[in-house]
Amino acid sequence: MSVKEVKLLSDGYFNIDMGLLVYGKTKYYGKVYKAALKPLLIVCNDEYILVDTGIGILPERVRKFYTLDKSKDLATSLRESGFSVDDISVVISTHLHLDHVGNNALFKNAKFFAQREEIEYSKKPHRFQKQAYLKEYLDRVDYKPISGKKEIVEGVWTIPTPGHTPGHQSILVKGKETYVYCGDVCPLKENYEMRNIVGVLHNPVNALESIDKLKKLGGHPVFSHDNEQMKLKV
Repeated sequence: MSVKEVKLLSDGYFNIDMGLLVYGKTKYYGKVYKAALKPLLIVCNDEYILVDTGIGILPERVRKFYTLDKSKDLATSLRESGFSVDDISVVISTHLHLDHVGNNALFKNAKFFAQREEIEYSKKPHRFQKQAYLKEYLDRVDYKPISGKKEIVEGVWTIPTPGHTPGHQSILVKGKETYVYCGDVCPLKENYEMRNIVGVLHNPVNALESIDKLKKLGGHPVFSHDNEQMKLKV
């Protein structure tokens, strides 16, 4: 068995309108949600894998639009777990929005993976997605493009789950337990359990199909921004 340990890390929190996390619920519009930033550490026999890297330190021109709680950052969270940024050998990005790739530059020894469609889209996104992609972040590393479902190492699979973005992917981890890191297909438990798609969308039909795909995988779902799920079920 390649996967030895799976652990949620933290890059702090950011405030977001809850209407952007759950589509079409008017009671959520204008309601501020303290969204957790939760990269996933996967310790394998020969690789140390990180899924997403949080929001990092935003450029000044962008920082004014976000309320952040950086009482803990990703590097500190790694150290508290007994690892360092130099240990990470693989980074898998669910997608390339700024709150998922912000600390990429810390990982000098890592190979970076994302879906080919996401890499291409990030270079010329539609107007309604443009502000979510930061060129400063994306130019710091070279992504290895993958297409479709792929086993990165034994027991760690990428699963295409478009909808939030065209090249979004989720991560299936099979060790002693099975985990599904949903990314922003299901940033909250509600998205998964109620089949409620997110409010930031590229394609709503694909987003709903992606939720159903994840539910069929089984295992323990991991929600990228849910602030009540801070530890994994075992």
